[in-house]
Amino acid sequence: MIKREILNDIKKWLSKDKIIILKGARQVGKTTLMKELEKLTKKEKNKKSVFLYADKISNLDIFKNPESLITYLKLKYDFPNTFIYLYIDEFQFIKETGLFLKNIFDEYKGKLQIIVSGSSSLEITKNSEFLTGRAVSFYIDRLSFLDFFAYRENIKNKQKIDIENFLDLESFYATFKSSLETNFLEYLKYGAYPEVVFTQNLEDKKIILSEIIETYIQKDVVDFLKIENIRAFNDLTKLLSSNIGNLVNVNEISSTLNISAQTVNKYLDILEGTFVFSRVSPFFKNTRKEISKMPKIFVEDISIKNHLLRDFDSIESKIDLGVEVENFVYNELRKKFDKKQIYFYRTISKAEIDFIIEKSYNSYISIEVKYRNKVSFPKIIKNFDENYKTEKNIIITKDTLEKTGKNYYIPACLLSIVKF
Repeated sequence: MIKREILNDIKKWLSKDKIIILKGARQVGKTTLMKELEKLTKKEKNKKSVFLYADKISNLDIFKNPESLITYLKLKYDFPNTFIYLYIDEFQFIKETGLFLKNIFDEYKGKLQIIVSGSSSLEITKNSEFLTGRAVSFYIDRLSFLDFFAYRENIKNKQKIDIENFLDLESFYATFKSSLETNFLEYLKYGAYPEVVFTQNLEDKKIILSEIIETYIQKDVVDFLKIENIRAFNDLTKLLSSNIGNLVNVNEISSTLNISAQTVNKYLDILEGTFVFSRVSPFFKNTRKEISKMPKIFVEDISIKNHLLRDFDSIESKIDLGVEVENFVYNELRKKFDKKQIYFYRTISKAEIDFIIEKSYNSYISIEVKYRNKVSFPKIIKNFDENYKTEKNIIITKDTLEKTGKNYYIPACLLSIVKF
């Protein structure tokens, strides 16, 4: 078991007049976190904790409408005479879920607290108008490399190190360099789904990943979202997987897959809304010089790409891991910053910086991935700094750890540990 840092943030909202929403992809640990919360609430005197699965056929009648659920709670748990913590797993399967929860919350406020999980931000967003002011949301991600490394090396004190504390960073890297690099390669190969991380056998890891992805396709895409052209959807996932870190040209994809641009955009929204792929927008203020408006694509767990492209066995033998490492960097940045703060930079002459973090208005961090033995400072970052006055410039390297002024060279395997 890995203790998730976010658990402490969620616990603060227990016993408050708010619906707690845990959202994230399938199999990232949402149910496990809810079970951890349930252990805590079960200890409270004169209160009941009730756990229900909205995607189970046997519970369809209970979630038919708010009245049916309340009747169930009254008959079985003496509600509302007894305060109830109501846990609902995969709540997006409830019809008109936002209105459903709003009605119960408004009528029984102070007599129960609802804690729900969902694996489709599309449904959560669609129903958000009913939950405005009534809910607090938490995004549950796959495991960070720090989570993975601490679990593998049995490190109890899972502390991040501020980038300004460079001596501490150097000491940590010197102590753990070999194991960091070994674990990093495995992380690039099999990703960060908790069950996969906990599984030792390599073939079993592949089987579990296959089941996760196939379940996603069947339950979320076919059964829930009612996608009919599943072949085109699957082809799109493979096409995106083979173009990680590249621009997404919707018209080109439309032509390649022989589906409309509208359908491509719909499928992209679904893949992003179900936490599988992410699009990163370009940074531009001077539109004459920085004209690329197409987003770049990244996969939210590298194992998805490796599964879809049958690419597991080539990681160790690859001379250039630039794509995998760039994707890793994006996912670690997602854990440090809001997705809306992350951009890439590309000029009309196609000079590019992998990531720009907009920390606040006119405050930027540039990040460039140079996963190789010898690294020089990119001219494009120097130019960007002259125009926008960056706070920091970070070069992600293979094993170079250095600092020169506000320019930092950080090994990729240290990124998860570093705060900036």
